[in-house]
Amino acid sequence: MKKILIIVVGLILALGLSFTPAPVKAYTIIDFGVIAPTGGSIYYTGGVTPLYGTGIDVDSVTGIGTPLNNGVTVPLTGYFLNFTTGNLVSSNSNNWYFSPGGSITISDGTTTLLTGTFTNAQVVAVGSIYKVSIAEFFDTKDPNLLAYFGLPDTTYSGNFNISFYASGLPPGAFTSSIVLSGNITNTPIPAPATMLLLGSGLLGLVGLARKKFKK
Repeated sequence: MKKILIIVVGLILALGLSFTPAPVKAYTIIDFGVIAPTGGSIYYTGGVTPLYGTGIDVDSVTGIGTPLNNGVTVPLTGYFLNFTTGNLVSSNSNNWYFSPGGSITISDGTTTLLTGTFTNAQVVAVGSIYKVSIAEFFDTKDPNLLAYFGLPDTTYSGNFNISFYASGLPPGAFTSSIVLSGNITNTPIPAPATMLLLGSGLLGLVGLARKKFKK
């Protein structure tokens, strides 16, 4: 009986190790930089329409805590952030809130470094002119970019904050062609705990084996 238990436990450990993804450091981040002055625009046309961002220059990408090229900043030329959120769902005296959905990309028209969908987004008015767009999204990335930083080809959790000037207060419309600066950051989402389910099943086999050999 002991021999069978050793074999089954060894199988659990072997399978667990074989399916364990390459380790990713805590707080592993890919950071896309938007450095002022930048081209592009951010606008909201009023009513239950989305927030739009078009042609916003993305100037660099940096790996923070990455397995490869940690701390290296790569300049980007000709890459633009474009996005459309879900529709406006509510507002208050200082905020516009937008629903999940829409799309976000960073691309030069040939290579798309990031593509995803929003989980939420808002614009914060700090006074009547200065504003900050804040958002969360899920995305996937270009395999060559991931290979450069030694990161897994999986789904990523993203955020951005982009400041800009535009007149107007909620719930009114606004248009800005004075985009200042910001960051689009990402961190990998751990793979589902598939091996926990497999391990539970194999441990169940151990229990059956015990019952069988006690008879």
